[in-house]
Amino acid sequence: MKILVLGSQGFIGSHLVASFIDGGHTVTGCDLIEASVSKYRYQKMSILSADFDTLFSDGKFDVCVNASGSGNVAYSMSHPIFDFEANTYAVAKVLDTIRKHQPLCKYVHISSAAVYGNPNQLPIKEDDILSPVSAYGYHKVMSEQICKEYSNLYNIPVAIIRPFSVYGKGLRKQLLWDVCTKLAAADGIKLWGTGNESRDFIHINDMVALINIIIEKCNFKCNVYNAATGTETTIREVADIFEKYYNGSKTIGFSGEEKKGDPINWRASVDNAIALGFAPKITMENAVTDYISWYHQLTNEQ
Repeated sequence: MKILVLGSQGFIGSHLVASFIDGGHTVTGCDLIEASVSKYRYQKMSILSADFDTLFSDGKFDVCVNASGSGNVAYSMSHPIFDFEANTYAVAKVLDTIRKHQPLCKYVHISSAAVYGNPNQLPIKEDDILSPVSAYGYHKVMSEQICKEYSNLYNIPVAIIRPFSVYGKGLRKQLLWDVCTKLAAADGIKLWGTGNESRDFIHINDMVALINIIIEKCNFKCNVYNAATGTETTIREVADIFEKYYNGSKTIGFSGEEKKGDPINWRASVDNAIALGFAPKITMENAVTDYISWYHQLTNEQ
């Protein structure tokens, strides 16, 4: 297949590109940074100012995976217009270009579990009421509505994926990175919250596997899939893994302060993904120990 990856230099996008190339697909990647690549076609462009008409008229694509946009919840709260343009308006631009030039191109939309906000019950199902608690979450809801518009009115083949907490080696932000950088500088650290907050973590390799399964088996009728494992892990449990495996004697405490825009507890239903044949393989403990080793190698720590 010929696959276009928007946001190809990001954490999810770069892993998707590698997987698609390994699978024998012809890949075109787009992102806003300079990149030297040899195994696939790359075009530098910002999704906010991109000439999608030229991109889609120059090349025929079987699949377009949109892994672009802004993923910073805190930044969305202080810069809501920028976040809207990156996560909502840009989606409309891409889908309308597909409508005009390649209406048979399958569109895979990387949304977010932030659309759920603080759920009334767990596990969170794809048809639960969406109650976002951040500007980022609201804009992701809007982007999904645009997907439904183009699916229902123009018959564009669409699939929506709602990743929960994606992690893995190479991710230089969010919980694991924050803990590593703080532990490297001090024997005792404090994290936001109480430690009882929970997430449904999914390793990037499992995330990529799910996207490949969706491309292969989904009927693209605006189907929605939670990208998660179905396992609820508290931040305290993650901290315990760090205390056990990080070099030296380290302690991790909690400030008791909540971070605005962040939900409290998350655990996903992954029945829709399982129905396609998805089965997560990577455990949190093994992945965190691998991440610690990667971080030490990266920073030349002993």
